[in-house]
Amino acid sequence: MAAETGTAEPRAWPAPAGARYDQLARVPAHRWWRPLLGTVVVALGWLLGMIVVLLAATVLAVSVGVPATPEGERWFADPLWEVATNLLSIAAVIPVVFLAARLVQRRRPGTVSSVVGHLRWRWLLRCLLVAIPMMVVSLVLLAVLATVLDGEAAPAEPTGGWVGWPRFGLSAAVLVVTVPLQAAAEEYLARGWFIQAFGAWFRTPWPGIVAGGLVFVVLHSISQVWGAADLMLYAVVLGWLTVRTGGLEAGIALHAVGNLMVFLITAAAGLLGIDGSAGDAPWYLFLANLVILPLYAWIIAGMHRRTRQERVVPARPAAA
Repeated sequence: MAAETGTAEPRAWPAPAGARYDQLARVPAHRWWRPLLGTVVVALGWLLGMIVVLLAATVLAVSVGVPATPEGERWFADPLWEVATNLLSIAAVIPVVFLAARLVQRRRPGTVSSVVGHLRWRWLLRCLLVAIPMMVVSLVLLAVLATVLDGEAAPAEPTGGWVGWPRFGLSAAVLVVTVPLQAAAEEYLARGWFIQAFGAWFRTPWPGIVAGGLVFVVLHSISQVWGAADLMLYAVVLGWLTVRTGGLEAGIALHAVGNLMVFLITAAAGLLGIDGSAGDAPWYLFLANLVILPLYAWIIAGMHRRTRQERVVPARPAAA
């Protein structure tokens, strides 16, 4: 039909006007199998990306004299080098998600970012201005809850000491670059790809929110039920907020700020590289987030409404 009318089918379809964030994969080229194939491409492409990052980091480490110890528990002797490599390995999923959206689903990659087809940087900045104080309050609340617990309820933590300004300055410079990329990558995968993949099949966004949440939980090292519950709460609240605000900006802001604060504190205490993850969280972290996360979502949703940010794909001019 396209050949008969003289109009060629586009290689990448724009998002349909009026569509919610979770519906952005419903382009004319959509077929039921495209989300499945795209997920396989994302998984294999991410694995390849992690291998490339590890090889590049190893070559660079050898060139600058950082010892590599593949036979030990960690790949690099320097914990900062190890952490940076791990964070960039996670970040490697971002271009893979874009490629899967473009090549498999035949839609514009920017639609994974938001309903306007790209990351809304001003809106992201506004979300950061809310996320920073919220995460400070969260850390204070967490410290208070940990303090009032008795010795049996509070988990034992590795002790550390101030590493000094030269080492902390180097660590902070590396972490400020790599942690936001890692946090954004997890949002693009769990809240971006999976919400939109399931949104191509279902009218409601909740199957995608739950599926992305389960993936988010599985990708973290889970040692107790409270850690899994906290991660799932995190995923559900940010998943709802992603659909409500029409993009990943609010989730990226909170995720990046929270992770960066934790990594900076860890670096200051000389504890980078110590085994542990969000899946090891104690029950009182879940209790703190039960207050902080809904409060953040409420503030962001209200600010989104007042600033009249796009919630669905805006209509295009008639001339277009």
